[in-house]
Amino acid sequence: MSWQVATAVSEILAAGAVVLSVVYLAVQIRRNTTATHSQTHYLTTTALSETAATIASSTELSRVYRLGLSNPEELDEEEYFRFAMIGTSQFRTFENLYFQYRAGLVNAGFWDGHRENILWFYHRPGMQIWWKEKRLGFSKDFREFLESSIASELKSPGDRRV
Repeated sequence: MSWQVATAVSEILAAGAVVLSVVYLAVQIRRNTTATHSQTHYLTTTALSETAATIASSTELSRVYRLGLSNPEELDEEEYFRFAMIGTSQFRTFENLYFQYRAGLVNAGFWDGHRENILWFYHRPGMQIWWKEKRLGFSKDFREFLESSIASELKSPGDRRV
C-alpha cells in the first residue's frame, strides 16, 4: 500500500470520527437542553408553590394578602408591610419566570398560563399601589412587560377569587 492510499484512508477515517463526534455532541446538547428546561420548570413551579403555601399557612397572612390585593387602604402599617413583602417575593418569582421564558428555557404553553396570572395580580388595586413604590427594583424589561399590559385585555375576570 502506498503512502498516498494510507493517507487517504486516514483522512477518511478522521473525517468519519469527526462526524461521529459532532453527532454525539448534538445528542448530548439536546439531552442537556431538555434537562435544563425540566429543571427550570421544576424550580419555577416550586417557587410559585412556596409563595402560595406561605400565604396559605396563616389565616392572618391570607387575610392581609387578600385585603391588600383589593382594598389596601384598609391595612394598617404593619399589615401593609407584610403585604408588600409578599408582593416582592411573588413578583421576584414572576420576574424570574419572565426572564426564563425570554431566554427560551420555559416553553410557550407553560408561559401562557402564568402570563395571565402574573398580569391579573399586577392589575389588582393593591399591587398597583405597591408597584409604584417598588417598580425600580425590577428589571427594565420586566417593568415594560407589566406596564404595557392592559387590564381589560386579560382573559381572567377582574373579579375572580384569588
